[in-house]
Amino acid sequence: MIAKPLKALGERSAAVSTRIIPDPWVLVILLTVTAVGAALAAGASPAETMNAWNNGVWDLLTFMAQISITLIAGDAIAKSRLATNLFQRIAEIPSTQFTAVYIVCIVSLIAGLISWAIGLIVGAVMARQVAYRAHKRGIKLHYPLLVAAGYTALMIWHMGITTSSGLMMTDPAAIPDTFPEYAQDGIPLVETIGSTVNIVTAGALLVLLPPIMALLHPKSDDDIRQLPDSVIDELDAKVSNGETAEGEDVATDGGEYEGEKDYLADKLNRMRIFGVIIAIFPAYYFINSILQGGIMGFTLNAINAMFLTFAILLWLHPLKLVEQMNESIRNVAGIILQFPFYAGIAGLLVGTPLGNLVSQFFVDISTPLTWPIFGLISTGLVNIFVPSGGGQWVAQGPILLETTNQLGMPLYVAVILESFGDGLTNMIQPFWALPALALADLRARDMLGYTFIAMLAGFVVMATTLTLFVGLVYS
Repeated sequence: MIAKPLKALGERSAAVSTRIIPDPWVLVILLTVTAVGAALAAGASPAETMNAWNNGVWDLLTFMAQISITLIAGDAIAKSRLATNLFQRIAEIPSTQFTAVYIVCIVSLIAGLISWAIGLIVGAVMARQVAYRAHKRGIKLHYPLLVAAGYTALMIWHMGITTSSGLMMTDPAAIPDTFPEYAQDGIPLVETIGSTVNIVTAGALLVLLPPIMALLHPKSDDDIRQLPDSVIDELDAKVSNGETAEGEDVATDGGEYEGEKDYLADKLNRMRIFGVIIAIFPAYYFINSILQGGIMGFTLNAINAMFLTFAILLWLHPLKLVEQMNESIRNVAGIILQFPFYAGIAGLLVGTPLGNLVSQFFVDISTPLTWPIFGLISTGLVNIFVPSGGGQWVAQGPILLETTNQLGMPLYVAVILESFGDGLTNMIQPFWALPALALADLRARDMLGYTFIAMLAGFVVMATTLTLFVGLVYS
C-alpha cells in the first residue's frame, strides 16, 4: 500500500529538483550571499563580516587538505583490483529493479559506517557496476536513483568510526579553546558512537533505508533514465582492453610496453617493491598513533595514514598508482574549489553574531524533552551552510554543548545532535556528492529529489530514537 504513494512522491520530488536545483557552484554563491546578508542583519558591520569570512577560509585550509587526501586515497582503494572484483561479484546479484537499488544502498550504508570517504566512493562505484551489469543483461534501471541510493552513505557516516565531531572530542588537545571549560577534558567514543541512541539509529537506518529507496524506482520505461552512454563506452573500453570495469589491468605484470625499449628508468617505474617500501612510512604513523593513543589515536591524520597505506599496497605498481591518483584528484576538484567558500561561511557563523542568533533561537524554545528534536533541526539547517562535520562542530559545538549542559543533559548528546543533523541534510546539500557525481557522470539535481525522500525517512527515524532514548530519559 505504501509503495505507490512513495514512488509518486519520489518521482514528483525528482521532477521538482531537476527544475529548481542549480549547479553546486552556483549554490555556494547563493549561500554565501545569503549568509553575508544574514550576518549584516544580525548586527555585524561590513568590515566585521568580511574579516570573519576571510578568517574562516584560512582557518580551515588544513582541514581541507586532510579531507582531500581522505577522498583521493579512498577513491584509489575503491577502484583497486581487489575492491573492484568484490564489487563486480556483488553487482551480479541483483535480478530485479528492487534488489538492484536495495543492494547499492545497503552496501553503501555499511561502507559509510567504516568511513565517509569509502562510503561516498563505494556508493558511486556500486551504482555504476550494478547499472552496467544490468545493462548487459537487459534489465532497465533508473541510474539517478541508483546513485542517490549510493549517496545515502553520507547520512549514516557520522554514526561510524570516522565521525568528525566524535573524534575531535576524544582528544583534549584537539578541542578548540572556544569550547566551554567543562568540555575540555573530552568525551570518549564509547559515549558517542557507542551510545544506545547512536547504535539503535544506525541499525534502524540500515533496516529501513534500503527498501524505501528501492520502492522509489519508476515502473514506466518512459520514466527510466539508464546508465549514460559515456559511462557504458568507458566501461566497455576497459573490459575490451583486458581491464576490470573499474580497476587496473587484470593481466598487468610490470612488463614493458610493446614495441618500446626497456630502459633502466622503465624498470624502476615498474618495481612493486617500491610500493612495499614506501607503504611502511604511513603504516608506521597509523600503527603508532593507535598504540600511543588507543581509540583516541584514531584521528583524521591517522585515518589518512591508514588509507594511504592501503591505497599503495592495493596498487603497488608505482606508475599505475600515480595514474589512479591523477584520476581521483579530478573527481574531487569541485570540493577543492568550493571548500574555501563554505569555510568562509563557517567563519561568518563564528565571527559574527549570526551563529549565536540561529542557535539561541532553538535554545530559547527548548526543554529536555524537545531539545533533541530542535537540536536536530538546528544542526541540519547549519549543515546546509557549512557542509563539513568538523567545520560545523567548530562553529556550532560551543552552543550545542552549553545548551545541553544548561538543560542538565550529558554532553555526549550535543555530539550526537551535530552528528545526526549533519548527516540528515547532507541528502539535500550536494557538496559532498561532487566526487560521486563526477564518477557517475550526473548532475546534482538528477538525484536530489530521491535523496530528499531519504532525508524525510531519516528525520522520522532520528526524531523517534532521539525522543525515546534521550528526550524522555532526561526530561
